[in-house]
Amino acid sequence: ADRAEVRRLADLLVHREEGVFDVPRSGMEAALVLAKYFGEMTAERRAQPRDDLTSALLEAEVEGERLTDGDVMAALFLMIVAGNETTAKLLANALFWAAQNPSERARAFSDPGWIEPWIEETLRYDGSSQATARTLTTDVEIHDRVLHAGDRVLLLIGSANRDESVFAEADRYNLARDTSEMVSFGAARHFCLGAPLARLEARVALNEIVRRVRSYEVDGERARRVHSVNVRGFASLPVSVELR
Repeated sequence: ADRAEVRRLADLLVHREEGVFDVPRSGMEAALVLAKYFGEMTAERRAQPRDDLTSALLEAEVEGERLTDGDVMAALFLMIVAGNETTAKLLANALFWAAQNPSERARAFSDPGWIEPWIEETLRYDGSSQATARTLTTDVEIHDRVLHAGDRVLLLIGSANRDESVFAEADRYNLARDTSEMVSFGAARHFCLGAPLARLEARVALNEIVRRVRSYEVDGERARRVHSVNVRGFASLPVSVELR
């Protein structure tokens, strides 16, 4: 019932003002409102569990250890951004870049077998998350420079996915390419926990679009991008469709 309001607050969390490098006041206020919302929800579910994710987190137990209310609230904060913002942006990015590349759009709409390559190439070419931060636990030498344990590094996912030494013609949107080396979801122990769900959601949505829509056009002049340090995509993407 609170979906629209939670989405509005989640959008405010990632929004950044031009020239301001700190979290804007609107984002801080949204965080406080959500903290209260999740705190009340957590208390309610602890008292009266339901068949939902919050209750499942509260009841989870591994080797005798259980999550605290704070742990559960932190997980919920993560999920409303990582599990909401990124997938929504992926869908709009897929529609936008296919529209900009008519031959690739024709592929995507010609055969359901192209849906998954459409998703994967969009993740590589213009992923929802462009960067992530890490703290080194050991010294690392890269490009003849030593980075030391304890140093913080910014890993540019968007740049890595356009690496010409890995992807031929990396700046070309090409559904037929091999995307297996992309790092949009991270790697190893830092691989995105929600990657299978994000791919499933995108596959369901784009399959439904292809099934019901014959063609579509994007109104680029009215499109509005999200202004964020890390999240890349559209706040709104006006699209006109011709149904099958």
